[in-house]
Amino acid sequence: MHNVHQKNTVRYYLVILVFLAFLFFSNNFGLIDVQKTAIVMATGIDREDDTFIVTSQIAIPQASKQGKQTEAVQLVSRGKTVAEAFDEINAKTGWYPKLVFCNLILLGENTAKQNVFDALDFFLFDEYLSDDCQVAVCNGLAKDILNTTAIVDPSTSTALSKILSPHAERVGSAMPSSLRDFSIGYFSESKSGFLPVVKTEAQQEKIGRTSSDSSSSDGQGAQDKKSGQQTDKPVFSARETALFVDGKWVETLSGTESFATSAVLNALKLADYSVETDDAYCTLSIKNNAQKTGLTVGENGDATLKIELTLSAGMVDYSRALPLDELADAGDVPSGAFFFAEKKLTAEIKTAFEKAKAVNCDLFGVRDRLVKYGKRKHRAYKDVILSQTTADVSVHFRGVR
Repeated sequence: MHNVHQKNTVRYYLVILVFLAFLFFSNNFGLIDVQKTAIVMATGIDREDDTFIVTSQIAIPQASKQGKQTEAVQLVSRGKTVAEAFDEINAKTGWYPKLVFCNLILLGENTAKQNVFDALDFFLFDEYLSDDCQVAVCNGLAKDILNTTAIVDPSTSTALSKILSPHAERVGSAMPSSLRDFSIGYFSESKSGFLPVVKTEAQQEKIGRTSSDSSSSDGQGAQDKKSGQQTDKPVFSARETALFVDGKWVETLSGTESFATSAVLNALKLADYSVETDDAYCTLSIKNNAQKTGLTVGENGDATLKIELTLSAGMVDYSRALPLDELADAGDVPSGAFFFAEKKLTAEIKTAFEKAKAVNCDLFGVRDRLVKYGKRKHRAYKDVILSQTTADVSVHFRGVR
């Protein structure tokens, strides 16, 4: 009886294996042929009156002698909704756009000046798009940015992902924001948020040259052109930060203000910070930072946001020659460097706070902290608390040794 049971079990598993093999070899999974699939890596959204203009950078599998390769192309489509614009890609090309690998949504200036969630709600509804997808804005048209080939990578989406990476956040060169984080801010009580501003910059600085080396330089330029090299391709940057209220771009933080805000909101690691001392310029390397923030509310709704920031830093470089004994240890910082760094960073944090406050952008989460004071004060002051809050900022630099 036991042997009969074992034989039946074997037959049962053989039937399952045969069935799975049939599905595999018949390709009967209902999947879209990869040759008909447009893998969207980045999406740009511009607005023209009531029309959305969607620029999709897509990776198209190509058959070659070396095997499967991928080509990146830009497709532009229009629609009264973002979904309609994506459908137009399929209607015009036969490629079915897939957003599962989309890692960037770039909003053009006209899109960002209106409620950006007129467009972003489509991506929130899409169950295949990761909410870790980065969102950014740009001046002018998103289409122009995505059609730009940067010197660092032929794929715009890859080049942009590098300047919006977690590493960029750690060193303070950008304040990236994912679709999830930006949506949380929009749907929260503060209705505030921020996005990095993507720009193009020349990758080579123009410097003076004499007429004697002009011919050699022109010869080098001709050689570059002859070898197929292009030296005029730009690079991308995202140092500035756009502030949003009710989904609309209302103000912009400069690069220094963005770094100061990042020092309060994010964890920095090996971030460079330059400061002018009495006799030279000093570049510090911030190894780590610790923040402590609290809100104190008075009886009339007047409030103080206390920001305490401690940064551990060492010296990277000094614009003036130093004696040998001061070069032995990067932990040794020239006298006065920390004092000037504290003064400078304190002023930049206050400027960022006041800039956001002036446009009712709750950048530092004042309204969220009001909740701890109970329902009565929350109801009474939630609409005016930000305008009645002053920032008390304390910055302390300490050596890494």
